[in-house]
Amino acid sequence: MSMQDFIVTVVFSFMWLVSSSAWAKGLSDVKVATDPDEVVLLMSACKVQTNKCGSAYGPIWSGLNTSVVFGYLNFVLWAGNIWFVFKETGWHKGGAARYPSSAPEKQAAPFNQPSYNQGTFDQSGGGFSGSGDLGQSEYSQVGTYTSSGPTSY
Repeated sequence: MSMQDFIVTVVFSFMWLVSSSAWAKGLSDVKVATDPDEVVLLMSACKVQTNKCGSAYGPIWSGLNTSVVFGYLNFVLWAGNIWFVFKETGWHKGGAARYPSSAPEKQAAPFNQPSYNQGTFDQSGGGFSGSGDLGQSEYSQVGTYTSSGPTSY
């Protein structure tokens, strides 16, 4: 499932880049086509010498410019999300196997621990003394420890 998530994220990121670029180009073309100085030249009434034509107000493009900026910001968010989705795929998890370490790992020597015997404690008479048995058996470690390699990476 993570591979499909990665592919969908890459496709959405690419689509945000393409659509934001197309919207920016379209907005630029609209700005040129609706430039008040150019529109005045195209009007037949303004071609007569006795008429004076001009625009009272300039166009306000701030809302449309903001929409282009937010389109590119959305692309940046989707593109940044590609890394986090990539980390969930098997391609990222298999990265350690593709690049083996150059130094061989040292094998651990057998671990021999001397036996440890637990003493007994007596709690009779309300006080503490070093003698007595509470029914605990003696504990000791017997055997050797050998390592068969790392347990995790």
